[in-house]
This record gives sequence, structure tokens and C-alpha cells, in this order.
Amino acid sequence: MSTPPELASAAMVDQPVLVLVELRGGNDAVNTLPPLTGAYRDLRPTLSLAESDIMMSTALQGHGLHPSLSPLLPFVESGRMATLAGIGFDDPNRSHFVSMDRWARADRLDDSLGWLGRWLDTLPDELTSLGATSLGAVGEVAIGASKSATVIDDVDAFAFPSTLSNATIRALGEQQSDDPIVAAAQRAFVDSVGAIEEFDQIADAVRARTPKRAADALGAQSGAYTTGLAVAAEMILGDVGTRVVTISVNGFDTHSEQLETHAALLADLANGLSQFWATLDDAGASDRILLATTSEFGRRVAQNASEGCDHGAAGVSFLMGNSVNGALFGALDTSDLLDGDLRPQLDPRLMFTACLDWLGGDVEQILGKRYEEIALLK
Repeated sequence: MSTPPELASAAMVDQPVLVLVELRGGNDAVNTLPPLTGAYRDLRPTLSLAESDIMMSTALQGHGLHPSLSPLLPFVESGRMATLAGIGFDDPNRSHFVSMDRWARADRLDDSLGWLGRWLDTLPDELTSLGATSLGAVGEVAIGASKSATVIDDVDAFAFPSTLSNATIRALGEQQSDDPIVAAAQRAFVDSVGAIEEFDQIADAVRARTPKRAADALGAQSGAYTTGLAVAAEMILGDVGTRVVTISVNGFDTHSEQLETHAALLADLANGLSQFWATLDDAGASDRILLATTSEFGRRVAQNASEGCDHGAAGVSFLMGNSVNGALFGALDTSDLLDGDLRPQLDPRLMFTACLDWLGGDVEQILGKRYEEIALLK
């Protein structure tokens, strides 16, 4: 049985935390990080971004940022964000399922476990209930043989709003509540509800640190990143022993009418990331956190006939934190395409190595070998 969150030791609370943000569906790297030279506009006559809208920075070396990502520009300029352009496995596959498996398993397809799950299995002690948490999806990357992440698919219902009273929290130790918020919390803590007084203290701590949520921007799936990242901040600052959080949002499979959908998704992502780091900065907890973004592949460079882009190869990832080497690594080279796709330049396991180093994991045991051709951490 996992350790109740109220029993998280000071040593567990002070340990480094990894937050993994998944852009499911295949994020379009080319409009996320538009190259300022090459065939970008020729191949995207109606989908390329206006030059006046692109966010510019000399730190991005011949690339810009999608205007929806403007909240991230200060992180680029201050060196708190590394940009991995052209990230992807050799011999790319355009299948969602195959590519997601490769990213989750670190391309060890003979192993059914996720690379973070393999790390969880190496930990000598039991995790708290929220020691490893997947928000919004199963989180295949955190599936281990003996330890796996707690899955919270309804993040809105799980979150502790500021109006939740201690009397409501006490219902966690009683009969299953009809309140959907309480019911979701009961399911998440089914094996860990201890003394009510101790749980009250944790709920108070979480509520006291709850950041302001952004307004809905995407209808039924609106604010999914903003909400998920706010919950991640709650867990990190709530002293519940959190070591790993994955946050997954669908919607990036933009085969048609891409411009508006992609802009809204990136706006939610950027706002969520900006608020997440502001909350941790205010609490003096930023030094403990490393955050990485992933997507199973990029999209083809040329637009299709439906005002969208089909499945591609290499993509773009961000690595954020006070300990990253804030620079651009790789490039989105539209002059050297692989069958119409961006050619992979950076192996994802370079980023996985950095993440495991951050967590103190045995990289060779988990990935088979170290991937350290570039230094992503200081």
C-alpha cells in the first residue's frame, strides 16, 4: 500500500521533481518554432505565420516563436528554457500508436514499461499516493512493474478549489459522497486517507497555495494545461511527496483548419507554464523543478488541402528550469527534408538522460546507455 500523503517525510518533500507535459496528437513544430529562412512560406502559402506576428529572439538562432507562446519569451531570454528543435527518433513512424510507444518506452519496444516507470521501480521506498501522478491520461511513460503513477483523468474534479470547506474535506473519511469533486478525491486517495485532522492540514496547505486559474479558451477541453499545471503546483507545494507529474492534453492532430485550433492550444500551454513557474517562484520552490514537453511527432512541412498538416517526423520540445542550459539545440531545416518531413536531429533520449540525471536515476540501467552528446543541464 502506498504511503498516505500526510506522512510524506521532509526528505521526500525536498527532493527534485520532474513535470512532463505531453502534447498529444503530434504538435506542429514548424508553426511552434517557425524558421525564418528556407521554404517555410513557400510550402505553407496560407498556414505560415505573418512575420510581424512571430515573436523574435536572438537566442532562437534563426527561428521565432508562435505568437501564442509570447508568455514563454522571458524564459527564452533569461536562459530558463532550452529549445530542442528537430527532436525525434531515427527511422520515424507516422503512426500515433507506434510513435507514442517509442517515446513512452524510450524506443525499447521489447519492454512494456515506460522509461519513468522503470525509474519508479528503482526507488527503495514506497511512493506517496501522489508521488507519481498522471493528469489527464493514463501516462504510459510512468507505468512500472511494481510502481506506477496514480491516474487522475478528471483533473477539474480533482482540483481543490478555494471554496472547499474543511467539513467537505472530512467527507473523504466517510461514506462515498454524491459531490463529484469529493468523489473524485475519494477515488484518488482510496488507499491513503488517514486521520481527518492531519488530512485537514494538507487540504489547507494546498488551498493556500492554489494559483488563479485561467479563463476557458477551448470549450470542453479549455484551459486543460492551465488547470493541470495549477494542480501540479498544488501537489508540489502541498508537501505530499510528489516526485513526478505527467500532464497530457489531446488536440494536436491538426489535419484541418489548423491555425485557430493550434493557436488556442499553444496559448493555453504558454499561460499554464507561465502561471506554474510564477507560483513556484513566489514560493521559492523553482530550484527543485525540471519541466519537459513532448509530442509523439511533428507534422509535415507542406500544408494539405484542408488548411492543416498531416503526420510528420521531427518535432520540438522545451526543457524548462533554473538548472537548464537555456539555448537552442538543433534546428528546423526546411532545406533538408526527409520525404517531406523535418529530418530528426536530436534523439529524444538526450532529454530523457537529462531528466533522469535530474531525478538521480541510473540512466544506463533505465535507457540502456547514456545519451549526452549535448549538455542540457548546467
